[in-house]
Amino acid sequence: MPTNNYINAIERMSHVLEAFGCRSDVSLKDLAQRSGIVKSSVFRILFTLERLGYVTKSGDRLYSIDPKFVATISPAPPVWVPTQAALPYMKDLTERFKETVNLGILEGNEVLYAHVMASSHMLHQASYTGIRSSLHTSAMGKSFAAYLHRDEVDRLLQISFKQMTPRTIIRKDLFLVELEQIKQRGYAIDNAEESIGTRCVEVAIFDQFGRPAAALSVAGPESRFKEQDVPVVAEALRTASRGISKALKRKRTQVH
Repeated sequence: MPTNNYINAIERMSHVLEAFGCRSDVSLKDLAQRSGIVKSSVFRILFTLERLGYVTKSGDRLYSIDPKFVATISPAPPVWVPTQAALPYMKDLTERFKETVNLGILEGNEVLYAHVMASSHMLHQASYTGIRSSLHTSAMGKSFAAYLHRDEVDRLLQISFKQMTPRTIIRKDLFLVELEQIKQRGYAIDNAEESIGTRCVEVAIFDQFGRPAAALSVAGPESRFKEQDVPVVAEALRTASRGISKALKRKRTQVH
């Protein structure tokens, strides 16, 4: 093939994109070092990708691959895929803890309950498939927010922090502190922040790109679901999350 058909600018762009690896929030300096391209050229490439919506830049000048770019090369699986993959794990969690188990996905700035397995107890969390929760009040919403890019979180949080109970977090700065704590411990908690008398523990389910694809939670009344139960439930949820994530990847491989 004639060498004059080769476009050097595209080659340099590919080197910059590959320099991200699996990381987000990468500096211009790091991308230049990893790609082996001078900073001025890397800056122009990033500027163009940002204008196209393929790269985002945070307020502290760190860059991340935007989900728009990922979607162009690998479309997201339909909603039913995480639901089907999660069902066996949800059944096990319901049988083990005798509490309601919820599977949620993010729609706009709300969590949509994609599937619910209710507790067999007469007194249980009143949730059902199709209901929605606010991002700042539910454990599932908080867990989604914890693992999204900061710019995306800021966009989603352009809402009023409506107080649902006396424990609801109604200040953005405190909410952002909560998100950092979620990332550190690996799970989110709703201690009667959305509904009085309920406790909910949740973990995120990640896709192959490290983005939160869904959320899985165990919820019940505080009178039965005690604070000392949280670590055991959280570990069971993390185990389920890993299993569901692997199932999603296998399904995705089969589809493509």
